Amino acid sequence: MPSKRDGFNIKDFYYYTIECSSTGIVAINNDEDLVIFNEAAENIFGVSAREVLYRPFSVLQNMTGNTDSLLLSTLHSGSVYEHVEAVIESASGPINVMAYTDLVRNSEGQVIGACLSLRDITPQKQLEEQMYQTEKFSAIGELAAGIAHEVRNPLTSVQGFLQLFAQNTGPEDPKKAYLEIMQKEIDRANAIVKQFLLLAKPVLPIKKGTAMDKLIEEVVCLLQVEAGRYGVEIQTNYAKGLPLVAIDREQIKQVLLNICKNGIYAMPNGGLLSIETEYEAVQNKVHVIISDTGQGIDPFTLEKIFDPFFTTRADGTGLGLTVSYKIVQNHEGKIEVRSEVGKGTTFRVILPLT
Repeated sequence: MPSKRDGFNIKDFYYYTIECSSTGIVAINNDEDLVIFNEAAENIFGVSAREVLYRPFSVLQNMTGNTDSLLLSTLHSGSVYEHVEAVIESASGPINVMAYTDLVRNSEGQVIGACLSLRDITPQKQLEEQMYQTEKFSAIGELAAGIAHEVRNPLTSVQGFLQLFAQNTGPEDPKKAYLEIMQKEIDRANAIVKQFLLLAKPVLPIKKGTAMDKLIEEVVCLLQVEAGRYGVEIQTNYAKGLPLVAIDREQIKQVLLNICKNGIYAMPNGGLLSIETEYEAVQNKVHVIISDTGQGIDPFTLEKIFDPFFTTRADGTGLGLTVSYKIVQNHEGKIEVRSEVGKGTTFRVILPLT
């Protein structure tokens, strides 16, 4: 095949076609050395072509998920794969991809390598997850509304009679202590009912421009007693020049309190709770990153962490993170969580500025 025709350089055209493709293209030769690594592949893996080209494919081993075995299988056995979902562990975090492989042959039909094509489907997976969560919360909301109303009515009656008994009980009466315990338990039940109602009929946020660092300082102040009881140190680090964020102050305060308390409870023997802010100028979003040095969360638990009533604490309701997720969703934001057993957990609350 000629490389030029009427002054047109076909090789250059092939090169730029591959380089400009929105699909990540990675190719290796028969020695398993990387010979093609286009710009889309750079974006997916989070490394530059300069770092990996003409080096063994194994330099990407810790990042490729199961795509390395697909490509090597294609090279050595001729097996071709299509529509295989995989997760690339890039430098910036996990990237969901759809993978395809094929053999590369020269003009004589001889195999000279193999090619891996990767299409980033992360936005699609995020949309699917969002739709799933929306449907799930809708069903849960209907159930929660029924339960909340059925429970609240008898609770109100019991509380009324309890207050009547308390008025007719002297401070020295031994029954006074039992009445106080009963009142605390009713208050706890009412708090759970309130969370049920938040799931059933979420209060739409009333957004106002808010200084996130000042809001976090309020949260830290409220946490100091609980943190001291567990021997937990709280550190903050705020991005400079962070713009005001349009949020419902009280709702987001509840979200931050819920996440921070979970972090404190994950460190019964003490540790560090850090709260940081970042400004993502391109997307015009603010990130609040809350990290603990606790025992971490195993993958099975991590998948269920936002599910209603799922809790690992004996005295937990399993509604705090569910409500938090819904609040942030109503702000058109999202919550991300990453954890490693034995190393701690990091929550990232992402909120649009407006």
